[in-house]
Amino acid sequence: MNCFLKNVPGHWRVAFAVIVTAIIMTVIYDNGWKIGLPLALRNLSGLILFACIMFGAGAAYVGARIYGSTYRQAIKIGLVVPVIWHIKEMVVAMGFYGFSAGLYAGLQGPYLFYYGIMFMVIAVFHLVYHIILKCQKKPSDKLFKSTALLFLPMLVLGGLEGTVMAIFGFDLFVFQGFLTGYRAFIM
Repeated sequence: MNCFLKNVPGHWRVAFAVIVTAIIMTVIYDNGWKIGLPLALRNLSGLILFACIMFGAGAAYVGARIYGSTYRQAIKIGLVVPVIWHIKEMVVAMGFYGFSAGLYAGLQGPYLFYYGIMFMVIAVFHLVYHIILKCQKKPSDKLFKSTALLFLPMLVLGGLEGTVMAIFGFDLFVFQGFLTGYRAFIM
């Protein structure tokens, strides 16, 4: 434990812990059946993995802020967990469908919406973190201005998707856009 505390900077400790936990849970969830682990344990590891994927960005953000990171640096640290998961998913898709199709699949709308959700998760964790700081009578930056900025990517993506759907009747990001681009660029 002392080796971990000495070698990993404080800003990165929570992100590192989330990534290591996600890797261990992925191995248990994907390969536990090969060594005879009970289904309940594999399902629990899947639940923990889901929590790492969905809430790891917010936890890493708050961990970085607690250890003294600036607002921007903490957001970058928080986004390391989703980026690593996204790259892993692209590599899995490349294993099934080939390099170009896997790369194309990784650059599609569902992942853009995933990053929008990650910014919203960071915003919620940011809001809770600052409310706790306010309750402890510690100074903090402008709470609602900084929190609202994190909702912007999802609002832009949702607005763009909704506008294209309303005007053209075409699903830009999620399914039809993927298939149209796949047919144009890959096939």
